[in-house]
Amino acid sequence: MICIKTDWMSGVLFMVEKDTHQEVDKEISELQQDYGKFQDMNDEVRPFYATLRLFLIYVIFGCLWILTSDRVLSWIVGTGERYIQFQSYKGWFYVGVSGILFSLFIFRTLKLYKQAIVSVLKGYEELSATYEELYAMNQELDSQNSRLESQKEALLISEQRYQLAIEGSKDGIWEWDIVNDVYYLSDRWKEMYGSGKNKFDSGIKSLGVLMYPGDWDVTMNTLHRYLDSKQGIYESSYRVINRQGEVRWILSRGKGYWDEEGNPIRIIGSHSDMTEFFEMEEQLKRLAYHDSLTDLPNRNHIEKKIKEMIHLDVPFALMVMDIDDFKTINDMYGHAIGDIYINHIASLLKKNIAEKEMPARISGGQFAVLIESDKEEEICERVRKILTLMKTPWEMKEQSYFGSCSAGVAYFPRHATEYSLLLQAAEIAMFQQKEKGKGSFSIFESVMYDNSLKMMEMRSELRQAVEQDQFMLHYQPQYDLTTGEMTGMEALIRWRHPVKGFISPMEFIPFSEKTGHITPISEWVLRTAVEQKRKWEEQGYRPAKMAVNLSGYVITDEESLKQICDLIEELQIKDGELEIEVTETAVMLQLDQAKESLEKLRNSGITIAMDDFGTGYSSLTYLHTLPFDIVKIDRDFIRNISSSEDESFLYTTVIDLAHNMNLTVVAEGVETEEQKEFLIRNNCDVGQGYYFSRPVPAEEIEKILKEACECKN
Repeated sequence: MICIKTDWMSGVLFMVEKDTHQEVDKEISELQQDYGKFQDMNDEVRPFYATLRLFLIYVIFGCLWILTSDRVLSWIVGTGERYIQFQSYKGWFYVGVSGILFSLFIFRTLKLYKQAIVSVLKGYEELSATYEELYAMNQELDSQNSRLESQKEALLISEQRYQLAIEGSKDGIWEWDIVNDVYYLSDRWKEMYGSGKNKFDSGIKSLGVLMYPGDWDVTMNTLHRYLDSKQGIYESSYRVINRQGEVRWILSRGKGYWDEEGNPIRIIGSHSDMTEFFEMEEQLKRLAYHDSLTDLPNRNHIEKKIKEMIHLDVPFALMVMDIDDFKTINDMYGHAIGDIYINHIASLLKKNIAEKEMPARISGGQFAVLIESDKEEEICERVRKILTLMKTPWEMKEQSYFGSCSAGVAYFPRHATEYSLLLQAAEIAMFQQKEKGKGSFSIFESVMYDNSLKMMEMRSELRQAVEQDQFMLHYQPQYDLTTGEMTGMEALIRWRHPVKGFISPMEFIPFSEKTGHITPISEWVLRTAVEQKRKWEEQGYRPAKMAVNLSGYVITDEESLKQICDLIEELQIKDGELEIEVTETAVMLQLDQAKESLEKLRNSGITIAMDDFGTGYSSLTYLHTLPFDIVKIDRDFIRNISSSEDESFLYTTVIDLAHNMNLTVVAEGVETEEQKEFLIRNNCDVGQGYYFSRPVPAEEIEKILKEACECKN
């Protein structure tokens, strides 16, 4: 292409020079004609010969006149006076005739001279004009030549740049002369993919020699379809084997040319080595359909597979399982260990589950398996085996760890005929199984969907309750069993729903722990209880310790605990003014984190109480391990002390044990005089229950405080 442009520029320069030469030749021809005329005039005007001729004419004419004039005159007029008279006329006649002859000769000579001068002047003017034209044309030619040289140099540089770009890039130029079957390929590509510069001359078949087996026919079919179409751009991808034996992907593009009859005559194009691009594309495809951590199929992949099976109307079951307490594993051991556990599960799935069942990782600790069957017994048996497999211990740092998964199962087409609804059904079944008990599975039922809607509704309502201040506190007094005085109270949250009325904490607290609403709720309870306590003290009532329950989620979550500590600092709570109650079941899963958090609260002057003592599996261990100041014995222990000697003995033993550990004992659920007397006899410190007071609003507590002041006065 560049060479053609350069030749065209040279042609333009040649045409300009040719036209100029024609004009100059024309001018020279005219000058040569004028010169010929002037040369003829020059030949006619010969001074010597002209003078000699004039002299001879004069001598001859004079001699003839002298010799004959008298005779002729005498013959005409005779002699005498007339002769003498005519003799004078004869002299004048001679003078006149000779003068006329001389004048004619001189006139002719001067005329020739003038013509010569005029011709010379005209020639000079024409020559001058021609010279000026030649000079101007020469200047123009110099200017055009300079511009053409500059353009030629620019084109040469462009050609060199283009050639360097071609040689420096991975692209190559190719041309196929279809009529003569001559195939041209740039030298660099010959060296890279051919057998040398001089061994690539077998026409288009030369390319076929390099191609990966099977690609030649496909490529030629594509090329011939393009040539038959007579439009657009040819494009084809194929593989070649280079001189090092490597398989490379090539993208070939070109433009064809056809003669007037529509027959293809030539196609010119480029080759691009797209190996890295295709490898990256394959990698992206793999990343799009495989999990980067486990290399299992991901959500996109299993979605595609499920949609294909739905389209083919193949009955199957979708099993979705989730690692139990996976968040706890990450929080306790770190995400690196969590990833090791994920890979452990993935390895079990890869080794023991067929590829057609497509074991996949669809989210953090969530996996899915497709079971192609419509028999429920067969499906359930398969699910049980998979869940049993998931309980295989995993080794880390020479220790064995045991885990489990909970699963939900949904059938196509019984439960859903769309991918999203089928996945939703399986996940609902899985989450509800986790509520019932971990390590097992549930098959989806329509009632589960209703329960899920209720949970979503509860989530929304909880958010509104926090934002719209729908919560309120009731307070249950605590009494010193020795003096009978009220020494403190426990703040208990109540939800006053605008439509449903009062909702029990047993219903919304566990749910708020799952949704994350427990932290703002805990902050509200703590702030409201402390501010109410301060209000009573400002009114002159005796200070009483305020007890507030904190969820295990808040205790073991660093960010939530930080917010609580910031609030304690903001409220400037004094030592012993606030008591925080936690249950053993709330902290048993993350014991070390709970211990660190409780010590931090205790160092801030907060009293720590173990609530519902005796309901867990290892309460004594926690009493010894965790920094408790108070132990609150669960209400179930005191219920049967009047009828059961064993329970009475156990209760007194717990009181003695707590005292030996320098812990204050609070008895919960005191409902009768008999129970109260039992507690006093056995040196229990504090009592709390319906015998003393139900949980009541702040206004009722204020009456109790007022009565206590009046009695004291």
